[in-house]
Amino acid sequence: MAKNRKKVTISDIAKIAGVSIATVSRVLSRSDYPVSEELKRKIIDIANQVGYKPNVFGQMLRKGRSCEIGIIVPSITNPFYSQLLSAAEQQCLSQGYVPFICNSMSNQQLELNQLSMLEERSVAGIILSSVSSDEVLMERLKGVQMPLILFDQSFDGYKGDCIQFDFFKGAYLATEYLIQCGHRDIVFASGELDRRSRCLMYEGYKQALKDSNLSVSKRKIIYTSTEEENFEKKDYYLGQELGKLLLQKEYLPDAVVTINDIIAIGLINYLKHEGIQVPHDLSVMGFDDIATCEMVTPPLSTIHQPAVETGSLAAKVLINRIEDMNHKTVQIMMQPSLVERDSVRKVHKKVRR
Repeated sequence: MAKNRKKVTISDIAKIAGVSIATVSRVLSRSDYPVSEELKRKIIDIANQVGYKPNVFGQMLRKGRSCEIGIIVPSITNPFYSQLLSAAEQQCLSQGYVPFICNSMSNQQLELNQLSMLEERSVAGIILSSVSSDEVLMERLKGVQMPLILFDQSFDGYKGDCIQFDFFKGAYLATEYLIQCGHRDIVFASGELDRRSRCLMYEGYKQALKDSNLSVSKRKIIYTSTEEENFEKKDYYLGQELGKLLLQKEYLPDAVVTINDIIAIGLINYLKHEGIQVPHDLSVMGFDDIATCEMVTPPLSTIHQPAVETGSLAAKVLINRIEDMNHKTVQIMMQPSLVERDSVRKVHKKVRR
């Protein structure tokens, strides 16, 4: 068996560079001590060439600072949040921080408890995808004394760092696409509108209908709730419940806009079981663009949300804040895009103007 290679130290780098150990330490720890840019580049290049790996934990401890970043998400098994989480986690690790992951299970009280726990743990910072109402979250964040960034969604008036999705535009694009394909009677399928993201999506849906002179009636939105014990399948079961409610109507609509892909898949599978074929009898639009969309039958037309980019960017922005509290506030709206697959039938009726 080959012997393990000896671990490269700053002493080794100092010898190669022909400088003192102290100078190498100052450069690699990003100290404010004055060192010429040319020498900095030389030391960093040597460190990369010899495969130097800093002891991040030791550095953090010497600075008296935590190396943990708390990440709170509503679900760890929903593929969309898994993408967000994985990207944020990888970015944290690449910059020398250790992610401490919390699953709020879409429960407002649990989320608030997890925030308190992370504060007591004195993590370096928090990345939060919240399910709390605007009022509750706004009040709670007033007391947070550590770097924090909201990702996924924010709330009106929030002045801190946030990387959020444009839910209004996403739902608008989904509805507009259905209209362009010739559909007129379009249902918005959702659970209760108790989250900011859902409210914004409903507004986007309504605006697209109004812009095409199509009416919005109460039958075009379906509310339901489920106490399904298996939380991680809740959205799938919600989709099935929405399918049941849909079939209780006097007639089928032309199309359905759903608030996420898992709900859309649950809805399609229920309808299929009842003899309703998508898209021949009914068109369905998803939202998020999880990998499963390409694996189901029919492949799901949906709205792509840049989850990987958002998760990675949220971690980068938070770490910048941790390392420089005077860093400029960052607020970014990530843009959605339409993904055409096979769950929408193209009828091509003319839009009434």
